[in-house]
Amino acid sequence: MTVRLEDLVREELRGLDKYEIPHPVGIRAKLDANEFPLPLEPALAEALGRELARVDLNRYPDGEARALRELVAREHGVDPSWLAFGNGSDELIALLITAFSRPRPGVGGGKARILYPWPSFVVYRIASLAGGTQPLEVPLKEDFTLDVAALERAMVAGRPNLAFFALPNNPTGTLWPREEIAALLKKHPDTILVADEAYVEYAGETLLDLLGGHPNLAVMRTLSKIGLAALRVGYLIAHPALLGPLEKIRPPYNVGAVNQAAALWLLSHHRDHLRARVRTVVDERERLASALAALPGVTAFPSRANHILIKLEDASARWQKLVDGGVLVRNFDRPGPLQGCLRVTVGTREENDLFLEGMRA
Repeated sequence: MTVRLEDLVREELRGLDKYEIPHPVGIRAKLDANEFPLPLEPALAEALGRELARVDLNRYPDGEARALRELVAREHGVDPSWLAFGNGSDELIALLITAFSRPRPGVGGGKARILYPWPSFVVYRIASLAGGTQPLEVPLKEDFTLDVAALERAMVAGRPNLAFFALPNNPTGTLWPREEIAALLKKHPDTILVADEAYVEYAGETLLDLLGGHPNLAVMRTLSKIGLAALRVGYLIAHPALLGPLEKIRPPYNVGAVNQAAALWLLSHHRDHLRARVRTVVDERERLASALAALPGVTAFPSRANHILIKLEDASARWQKLVDGGVLVRNFDRPGPLQGCLRVTVGTREENDLFLEGMRA
């Protein structure tokens, strides 16, 4: 019997929306993707170009990213065997779910479960469904803080294989208390808890120091939020026993040679400069948050990331007016916990002023 090709698509993927990346024309301030607002200075970019010219493009990259691995291991004070590299953190999320997707005995539905608070990073949901597992979304409170009691009930009843916690959270910017995550980590040693620290440079807090005593903890980092988003370099820090299954399915050349060389050179010679630039964004975040808090009818949620979530009555109409004025922010205004919400990435001072001008108009 002949079947339609679309009938071969797994049922759980048919209703999944594509991750949309809007590109309206006439945008002067792109503040929708949580990117770092400042490009490399011309002299630094030229020096980097000379370094990258030495890369042998006819050869495959180092599949183990050995030089970059050694550097990152020294930076975090861990053995190189405690690291796994990915094409951004998105790939690492997918690899973790694929590697640890065996259904638990006695858990109904015949699928492994992947837990995360909601709303949070949408890739957790996409990767869970793509990996043939069952998302277990635990609603946040109205102020986007953790509902610890609901989380504990979900952990006990759902018995998830993996639990993802974005610290701080995207899109809300919330940094949930360290002690609450650490308590879950200790109480549920048979669940792999992933601390997604993509915005750690802006938050200044980490669970990295808990790794030694908790073999079920994995700390995930990325270079994307410190001005190197185009490189797509992410990494996991975890016990080698946890990384072993993941390494078996990791594509052998998943981080390109140019990407490795750029990351290695910038982190080796200009790490302090990259950190100093992050501090300028943190200062702008506080200025922007204060200005938003003064606007009537606008609720700005506290943020420890490089973005701010706001809530207002006419969110979609305001989003369109901002676009018409050359400012692009992320629109979450649809039925659900983020209805009436927009998320603005902290840009340059000029971009932020353009956004505030549009908000005041």
